[in-house]
Amino acid sequence: MKKLLALSLACISLQAFAQTPAKPKPFFDSKSFQVFLDTRSCLEGDVECDGIVYHSINKKNHHELTLKGSTLNIGPSHDFRGYIFRNGDYSYVLSPAQGAGNYDNHVWTLQVSQHQPQGDVVLFSENGNVSE
Repeated sequence: MKKLLALSLACISLQAFAQTPAKPKPFFDSKSFQVFLDTRSCLEGDVECDGIVYHSINKKNHHELTLKGSTLNIGPSHDFRGYIFRNGDYSYVLSPAQGAGNYDNHVWTLQVSQHQPQGDVVLFSENGNVSE
C-alpha cells in the first residue's frame, strides 16, 4: 500500500512539473537590467505597433517597471529602429547598438532619457544581448 501511495504521489508530482510553463526569456539582458517585451497585441509582419508592453527588472535592487510603448520607426518608409516607451518626462529606448561587430544585431542598447526644456538628457545607457 505504501509503495502504491508513493508511486501515485510521484506521478502527480511529475504531471505538475510537466505542466509548469517555461520561464520566459528576457528580450534584453544587460549587466544592470533584464527587459521583457510583450508584442502579442501586434500583428505579425506589421512594421509599426503601438501596443508593446515593456517590463524591466533591475538586477541590483530588483525594482520592476512596466510601461506601454511602440516601435520606433523613421523616414517615409517607416524603417524599424527599435522600441520606445514613455513614463512622464522619461523615455526608455531599446535599439540595436551602433558599431562594428554587431552585424547580426545581437547587441542592443537600453537608453533612458529625461525630457527637459533645453533638450533631452541621457540618464542611463547600457548595451546588452538580445534573445529572439
